[in-house]
Amino acid sequence: MHFYILILFCFFQYKLLISGDDLGQVVISPNKSLYQLDKSGASILLIEKKEIEESPSTTISGLLQEYGGFSVATKGNKGTDNSYFNRGLARKYIKVLVDGMDLSDITSTQEEPTYIDDIGRNNIETIEILNGSQGTMYGGDAIGGVISINSNKATKLGLTQENTLEGGSYGTINNSHSLKFLNNKVNLSLNVDSERSTGYSSFIDNGLSHFEKDGYYLYGGSLVSDFKVNQNLKLNLNVRSYYKYNEFDDNYSFPGDSLYHYRYDKAKALLLSIIYSEDNLNHKFTFQPTYTNRINVSNYGRYEYDGRKNKFEYLLTTSLWQINTLLGIDYLKKSADMTGTLADQEVHSFFSELKIKPTLNTNLDISGRREYDNNYGKFDTGRIQINHNLYKSLILRTSIGTGYRTPTPYELYSAYGNTNLQPETSLTYDLGGELNFFKNSSYLYLGVFETKVEDIITYASSKYRQTTSNLKSKGLEFRLKTKISNKVSTGLNFTKTNAKENDGDNIVLVPKDKALFFLNLHPLENININTSFQYQNKSKDTKYNELPTYKSLNLYSSYKFENNAKAFFKIENLLNRENIVNRGGGTSENLGYKSPDMSIYLGIKFTN
Repeated sequence: MHFYILILFCFFQYKLLISGDDLGQVVISPNKSLYQLDKSGASILLIEKKEIEESPSTTISGLLQEYGGFSVATKGNKGTDNSYFNRGLARKYIKVLVDGMDLSDITSTQEEPTYIDDIGRNNIETIEILNGSQGTMYGGDAIGGVISINSNKATKLGLTQENTLEGGSYGTINNSHSLKFLNNKVNLSLNVDSERSTGYSSFIDNGLSHFEKDGYYLYGGSLVSDFKVNQNLKLNLNVRSYYKYNEFDDNYSFPGDSLYHYRYDKAKALLLSIIYSEDNLNHKFTFQPTYTNRINVSNYGRYEYDGRKNKFEYLLTTSLWQINTLLGIDYLKKSADMTGTLADQEVHSFFSELKIKPTLNTNLDISGRREYDNNYGKFDTGRIQINHNLYKSLILRTSIGTGYRTPTPYELYSAYGNTNLQPETSLTYDLGGELNFFKNSSYLYLGVFETKVEDIITYASSKYRQTTSNLKSKGLEFRLKTKISNKVSTGLNFTKTNAKENDGDNIVLVPKDKALFFLNLHPLENININTSFQYQNKSKDTKYNELPTYKSLNLYSSYKFENNAKAFFKIENLLNRENIVNRGGGTSENLGYKSPDMSIYLGIKFTN
């Protein structure tokens, strides 16, 4: 039924077309090969640098929440370990890549999350959200999609730099610096970020106890570089490191003091790629080591966790008989030290993708993967994606794919582990259409999706167990953006998600309705004003009680002094609402975690 409604809707909208101009092609690089956005059968959201810079959000998670079905359930102040979801699926099903590197923490309980708010926001060039199952290309933990975060690169010859200084509410100071160099052989970008905050009390004040502020600091740096050795040989070297300290309140600290609840996080990663191209063959060898360290301190003690990953990958791409072919082999070794409990895991994978044009206006992608794991043996996944350009300005996209989430070292080898666990499995459907009309000044997307995850791993009776339980998340996405004039543009993003477990309970912390209305004004050449209103409701807390409706009005404004300098200010939660975004704990006095009150930030950016 969804399919027929979509087809009828698209044909109706075609009558509105005034221009038959070709759709603009945006080339993205989700860590495997260059991809033309308007030829992809997958649902992909591309967030570009201008949108990132002009967002009122001060974190990566807040920025992502403005797009598609991505939602966040904070557990306290900035710097805390947030829960996040994409189309109703928790972060344990979402793979995050930063400049192609996987910074996930393999020692975390029942999941391998990436702490996305530990990534500095000021030096980001693009963010790509690849919806739907991506397991055939990216392996396990990509049932709910892939988020690819890409740092700035040099675009002007010679030496250039960018400096951003921002400060505001809760004693926040944010500083970043980017130094770039470009010539015909080298493209190099060195980025440094730092942020400190005295924080605020994350608990709703119940009038019974004193609540202290929860502060944090974060320091990080990255190197992104490309070297052209000769016409056939290129090298790519990316390095990233960060160090963070944050105080926090959790279910066990309530209403305790942060002096006994704090955490240190450290991550280091490197990616080295060697790319050799000749005639119709392209070879890419990649080596990626990653190290993470996490120290949790509370009144129960001090616990340290070390995680190491080493990944080798070889990709061969070629074109034969007008069929673009990708063949890949990778090897991944994980080593975890969970406060003295050791765990190793080795994974070998073979995967391939064929890109075919069965008709002039149709693109067909077929991909498959076979994985060998020393814990559970072999496992297969597959995916089919179809992109059809029905008219010059109307694209239909559809995909179907299987996926999996491998048991984590903690689930397998901790004191609560179970070495008999097998991967969770999934099946995902995705169907959508997008339309450019009114001389490409307006854009419309409508899509439906469904993912079912089976063989769920749960925790019961002091042990992780495989069950026959399943969860299903299905819904609808709608995005509309229109340019009214050169000075005014507006739009609406809406996602309806029905995410349930097999017993009928909603998946906790996932809003059923999520909408974002935005209005962008450009009254003068050097003045820019962006406003957005976010609304979400029918989200359940961890005890399956409904959370209050979430509403937030946000504002960003900038004034450009010259071509190389601008001042800006941001206001988050302009309505000053006490939005309850999470609850937990075993006491009735715990009223929940709240998002920040009205927050104001001022900043300045220099480019030369």
